[in-house]
Amino acid sequence: MAEGYYYPEEIIEEVIGRNDIVDVVSDYVKIKRKGKDYFGLCPFHSEKTPSFSVVPAKQIFYCFGCGKGGNAATFIKNIENIDYIDSIKFLADRVAMVLPESNNPGELKKQQKMKRLLAINNETAKYYYQQLKTPESMEARQYFKLRGVSVETIKRFGLGYAPNQWNLLTSHLLSKGFKERDMVDAGVILRSEKGTYYDRFRNRIIFPIIDIRNRVIAFGGRRLREDGPKYLNSPETLIFNKRRHLYGMNIAKNTKNSFLILVEGYMDCISLQQAGIDYVVATLGTALTSMQAKLLKKNTSEVIIAYDGDTAGQKATIRGLDLLAKMSCNIKVLQLQEYKDPDEYIKEKGEKQFLKQVDEALPLVEYKAMLLGKQYNIDTDDGRIKFLNGVAKAISQVSNAMEREIYIKQISMKYEISENSLQIEVKKQSGEMTAEEAEKEKTLNVKLVKSNNMLDQDFLSIVAIICEENSLFTHMQQLEKMGFLSSEKHVKLFQEISNRVNNEKRIDETSISLIMNEEDAALFSGLATSLETSNDLRKTLTEKINSYKMTIAKKNIDELTHRITNEKLDDQTVAKLQQQLLSHMNTLRILKKQ
Repeated sequence: MAEGYYYPEEIIEEVIGRNDIVDVVSDYVKIKRKGKDYFGLCPFHSEKTPSFSVVPAKQIFYCFGCGKGGNAATFIKNIENIDYIDSIKFLADRVAMVLPESNNPGELKKQQKMKRLLAINNETAKYYYQQLKTPESMEARQYFKLRGVSVETIKRFGLGYAPNQWNLLTSHLLSKGFKERDMVDAGVILRSEKGTYYDRFRNRIIFPIIDIRNRVIAFGGRRLREDGPKYLNSPETLIFNKRRHLYGMNIAKNTKNSFLILVEGYMDCISLQQAGIDYVVATLGTALTSMQAKLLKKNTSEVIIAYDGDTAGQKATIRGLDLLAKMSCNIKVLQLQEYKDPDEYIKEKGEKQFLKQVDEALPLVEYKAMLLGKQYNIDTDDGRIKFLNGVAKAISQVSNAMEREIYIKQISMKYEISENSLQIEVKKQSGEMTAEEAEKEKTLNVKLVKSNNMLDQDFLSIVAIICEENSLFTHMQQLEKMGFLSSEKHVKLFQEISNRVNNEKRIDETSISLIMNEEDAALFSGLATSLETSNDLRKTLTEKINSYKMTIAKKNIDELTHRITNEKLDDQTVAKLQQQLLSHMNTLRILKKQ
């Protein structure tokens, strides 16, 4: 069992599951994708050549240099120098997940505070919505009319108006029994240097920001006149982190459509949704973040980016493409031609034409190739080299080998560059077993072979293969039935896996590593990582089981030989031990022939 373990296993699995290991590690280490995995300089020891690997498919990391390895919790434990339970709390906070600690006074106080802030936001949203119906809001209503926003859409999104007064909202919330300190913490009012309180939003159109659980967590305000910033948003609070949420996801999560469209602004999202396109979400005034990308990935496997057509929009698009590519999303880019944003396009062209553009959206690689073709003059040697390097990098991020081949053929033909040169560059940038990586594999194998406990190594290899292919568990059952499990630790691990099978739970690297000590978990991560090179899991499993049996046979032979040679035994006991010795030697001989 992991050290300090006192949360239920299901809770720990959920915390780790919500924290993608690539995102977690990327907060501390600059890692680069090579094929399916990522590599970088190890943060746990000094090195010049990257030997630190992250395996997204298995949600584990491993350093071929120092041997550190494990899951996201193990990484945080080591990098932050905290204990295991604190690493679970750290990861839970990172994804705004509340752990079940209601008996903890501090945690209970925090949860009560969150409820008060949510109640304030809910009342504030209702207040702003009602203000839109007052005579003073004529300018705001005119704004919505000019933008083509219907009464039904205003109601659906809870749009509102913040009056051009200093403390109307403050007074209203006080009348409802809320305290000024909580209003400040919710971000809806401010405290002056003189100690007086005043409304944050004044004379602004209000866009309530609603999370995926349909809770009002923040507000965005657009100015109506040329004073102050064009957009003013709620600050980050106990209940709001703009990097974790997407505007409109509370509606888009219920779509029956197979993909989502990602836009930049509130009005882009509202206009498209009003046109009947209910699968649109928007970022909250920032470039797409890794946490927003994770939220998208949880809700769809395909994203079409429809950012503004200006230079800033194109740069934001590239950043979004790269983030979503790490999540293995199918990504396309919408071309809006001369129109500045989706809002303007759909008002001018209508839903039918917009959806036609959606159907013609460019896949990630083709979009990047198009931008690179505009950026470099491929009629010159220098431009051609830069174009080839750039497009090879884009293709190398595609995980499917057949797709890569198709892109290589298409782009080399379209841009008249050497198909062979592009293929070589893609292989270099995707890191398909370079000489350096092959040497690292050898180093790992030597380390594992020299391990003081070959039985642990073989048994954990067997477990790693079963994690990869659960149906092979029957082979481990045969080991147990034949009495081959060599230690109490192996028996306990077998029993845990057996319980998961009986309860119809999936066996995977993350859940199994939770019940190991840190040393075994690190070794297990390394063994699981090395399985990436195995093409035949059944054959590998047979080899590992035979190795496990042979190690036990050799150990028994050594122990019996030592006893017969060094201990004073009667003839009957010697004869019995010699019989056992012959049996183990025979077993070893048979195993060697297999």
